Amino acid sequence: MTVLVPMAVLTFVLAACGSGEPDSSGASVLAGANGGSDVVEEWGESYPLPDCTGQDPATCSYDGFDPLVDGFSFANWGETGQLGATGLIALFGKSEVCATFKKGRCVLYPAAKEWAEQVNEAMAGGHCEGMAVMAARLFRGDDDLQDLDPAAESTFDLLFEDPDVASAIDTWWATQMLAPVQEAYMAFQQYQPSQIASELAAGLQRGDGYTLGIYSPAGGHAITPFAVTREGDRIAISVYDNNFPGTVQRVMIDPAAEHWSYAMGSTNPDQPTDGWEGGIGTIELTPMSSRALPSVAPFDDSPPKGAARGNAATTHLLVTSPDPQARTSVLLTIDGQTYDTANRAVPLPEGVLVRSTLGAVLSGKGTSIAVDGSKVKSFSASPRATGGASASTPFTMSADAVGEPRSTVHAVAATGESAGQFMVDEQGNLTIDSGDWTDAEVNIANGLNSVDFLLDDDLDMSVIADDEGVADVEFLDEDGDVVGEYFVDDETESGMVMDSTVEFDPETGDFDVTEEAAEPEDVNEEALAWLAGMSADGGSDDSVETSDGSMDVEDSADGDSAGSEDADDSGSGDAEDLGADEDQGADEDPEADEDPEADEDPEADADE
Repeated sequence: MTVLVPMAVLTFVLAACGSGEPDSSGASVLAGANGGSDVVEEWGESYPLPDCTGQDPATCSYDGFDPLVDGFSFANWGETGQLGATGLIALFGKSEVCATFKKGRCVLYPAAKEWAEQVNEAMAGGHCEGMAVMAARLFRGDDDLQDLDPAAESTFDLLFEDPDVASAIDTWWATQMLAPVQEAYMAFQQYQPSQIASELAAGLQRGDGYTLGIYSPAGGHAITPFAVTREGDRIAISVYDNNFPGTVQRVMIDPAAEHWSYAMGSTNPDQPTDGWEGGIGTIELTPMSSRALPSVAPFDDSPPKGAARGNAATTHLLVTSPDPQARTSVLLTIDGQTYDTANRAVPLPEGVLVRSTLGAVLSGKGTSIAVDGSKVKSFSASPRATGGASASTPFTMSADAVGEPRSTVHAVAATGESAGQFMVDEQGNLTIDSGDWTDAEVNIANGLNSVDFLLDDDLDMSVIADDEGVADVEFLDEDGDVVGEYFVDDETESGMVMDSTVEFDPETGDFDVTEEAAEPEDVNEEALAWLAGMSADGGSDDSVETSDGSMDVEDSADGDSAGSEDADDSGSGDAEDLGADEDQGADEDPEADEDPEADEDPEADADE
């Protein structure tokens, strides 16, 4: 018998989300670990829970998770997400996302709002990542179930109709977009399936929490692993699969062939897996320690005045589609060589990180790319959508970098074809080549200004930010000549966030501008009191009561942050081995000394 030998490996992350919701075919009685039973919809057959009593932990490791108790009673679903001000504050802190925060209402910075809207678009592929993470955290006690729903005795009691539950799932789903999670993902790219099982077995014995990601040509999926056992000459990873509520499923690993398979919803491990099988690089772990919050926002567009902009910054690209049938990828060109991010077997240059929010071989519902400007001086990226519902597919592509405005394109392109591109030079300046796009709209989010431009098919655009926070937006003809120029400042005369629409007439060179003040969003303060505690140490309540008795939520980056010593000690034996980021979330809160009630005008004190 081959013994599972625990291995010291680095953390990594999968950003995968769901296959379609399975069909139900009646009801069955499933027994939980406590000997009780409940009637649940029959989403699939169930393996028994492991029994490691008296067995060698090297060959039988089980942390006690029971899907009928610790999983959700409802299945994963595909629908546009609802991430808003409440979740954004939990992810990044109030001062990073709210231009003003008065009496429970937040006016979002335009870059934060645009980022959230694109992340919500990507959730149309499923919510599996958020469900897998949240179930593991509730089981571990990282989050308090009673604070979320006092009537719930277990995670299984939580209701799909509860907006706080859905909000928490969406917020945890979004953590896959964060740099610490992305960096952790890369560390496990070359581990074999048996090595993944070995690390998981050792981690379960230490009390660590994980999600497990699997890829196949059919898509990508995130599930919650809770046991590793030997089954003859194979290794079984018992999992809670949020597509099959209340059941125990198994991912089977053949250590001799370094091959895994997953017969979803079936207790027959030899059943054809309909494509859900693979080897190295298609099965991945994500330790909970990589998701410590609050985190650094990827849309930080406003460095201190006079600071250098764009030099050696990391550019974050995100490509999504509102078409639920579409999958996206990117053709990335660096130093004259083009890399297809849909081909996972092709090694990428140093300084480039690529991962998908759905799908095998990185051709999924959304594709995220991080390009380190200190290693890659310039590059171009061309989006491509496949599997769309028609011959043309709508897509969204954005670029973020510290000190640069957030640039977002909404357009339509031929399905399966790469068209148009983002080009980033050595200074971080962006040129948007419209190529064969149609119905293109470009949003520039800079400080307090959000500006929508309509981009004609025969025009391109460049975005150049200076050291004073002004973005110079140039319209370029087919010869590269500037035919129109518009300046987007990071400040506004009123000090309020402004939403503008600009129409450019290339014949006259005139701009038709309409603008209005941005509307504040209500912050669910009860939900935030729970969400704001989402840090590696189990969280802390960072909300304080104001003079009028309302709850004014302080920036969760203040006080106990994810980088504190307490956070490093949370459920992982060695913080360095687990890739914990000691600096994330440590920024000072510039609003910590402000009186939240000092001005009755909710937008009078824009935080610059």
